[in-house]
Amino acid sequence: MSQKSNCKISTLFVLTTFLSMAYMNTAKAQQALQVKKSESLQPVAQPSSDGDPSKELFFSGLNQYLNQYGIQLGLNWVTETAGVVSGGRRKGADFTQQIAFSVDVDWEKIIGWKGFSTHAIIMNRSGRNASADYVGDSQIQAQEVYGGGYARLLRMYDLYAEQKLWRDKIDIKIGRMSVGDDYAHSAIACQFMLLTTCGHPRSTQSQQGFSDWPGAVWGGRILYKITSQSYIQVGAYQSTPWPQGGRTGWTWGTSETTGAFVPVELGYNPDIGKNHLVGHIHVGAGIDSSRFKTWSAQVTGSGKKDNRFQFWIQSDQMIYRNDPIEDHGLYVIANYGHDAATTSTFKDFYNIGFLDRGFWQARSYDQIGVMLTYYTVPKGLSRAQEYQINNGLATGGANGIFGGLLNGAPGVQSNSLLLEANYGVAAYRGVMIMPIFEYFHNVAATQNTYKDAVLFGLKTNVTF
Repeated sequence: MSQKSNCKISTLFVLTTFLSMAYMNTAKAQQALQVKKSESLQPVAQPSSDGDPSKELFFSGLNQYLNQYGIQLGLNWVTETAGVVSGGRRKGADFTQQIAFSVDVDWEKIIGWKGFSTHAIIMNRSGRNASADYVGDSQIQAQEVYGGGYARLLRMYDLYAEQKLWRDKIDIKIGRMSVGDDYAHSAIACQFMLLTTCGHPRSTQSQQGFSDWPGAVWGGRILYKITSQSYIQVGAYQSTPWPQGGRTGWTWGTSETTGAFVPVELGYNPDIGKNHLVGHIHVGAGIDSSRFKTWSAQVTGSGKKDNRFQFWIQSDQMIYRNDPIEDHGLYVIANYGHDAATTSTFKDFYNIGFLDRGFWQARSYDQIGVMLTYYTVPKGLSRAQEYQINNGLATGGANGIFGGLLNGAPGVQSNSLLLEANYGVAAYRGVMIMPIFEYFHNVAATQNTYKDAVLFGLKTNVTF
């Protein structure tokens, strides 16, 4: 069967899935929304519903039983398929998946150690990277689950201890974890499949220092709750080259440590008006004490090095509540990240979009999202790539596509614009099915290499 036929069949499958699931009846979800128009929409926690994809499919009963012994189990399976139908490097599709198993232990219930708990996550990842294979972009993954690769049968991720003090106003974590567990973390960012947003603006974790899922390092952080809606936190983490923890996550030594990454973040969680319009605002910065070769030094051999500094501003705010369910409403999302230009992959990174949950009363747990991303790369990187081309340090060049350039780029980089639109179908309790459209303008932040890429995809998320 030809690639063209495969592409048509894949597109038809996505559209058919979307249309069929969108009109399934969810009577239980409708019953939860019987609220008089004259009443204010006070958010309430909802009991387990067969229409709620955020609830557990099977584990809820088991976890209720285990809770008396201080144990909670989690199992989540995410699949992401993305295929180029136009532009990019070539047509084709890839599949990737992630299975994560977690164990949380409350030692206060077991031995009476007040406020003390431990947490562990182990995972499986497999699949291929559609961005590398078909889009032609080495930095922005069309499937965020693919991440840094980490394709292993079992990979150890988190293993850390947590201590809460002073009536939970102070929260301390220490152990094997990542910066991204707690910093620049958005509660709703992973409702999108492009790596530009999930679970942080891509610029924050594009290089070592700001470690992120599934790369864990030695670290610790202290969070202080200023009020019930605001906090400040500071931490210190091991800075080590990829892959943090080695290929399986069990390399816990410090021989490859190059420095320390120190982040600080101030957060505020608004709760506005009688309808409780909730949101999150995070303002933070981090500096890596490691010394990295500058982009120019990497091609000229000058030996010049510099630290890496970054800061971020993240916000999501509900501006209209659709129904009384806690997180159901129309959210506006806006993020900005800036990195030190001499050593970083990205310079300025912007996200803006919206997510609407509960907008359709007949299917109250469905959602729709749109996210636009624009980013620039440092001029020092662009000039270094030009230097490579002008001095015969790059291979190829046919059709404007080169090999061997810094940052894995196919050409001299400048800026890029990306778009994602998706529809989340609440198929059943614990099950979300999401048809996705993605668009890459200036693929890989280059202007004279590949044509703009159009992709269709399908993401599934099952919480067992």
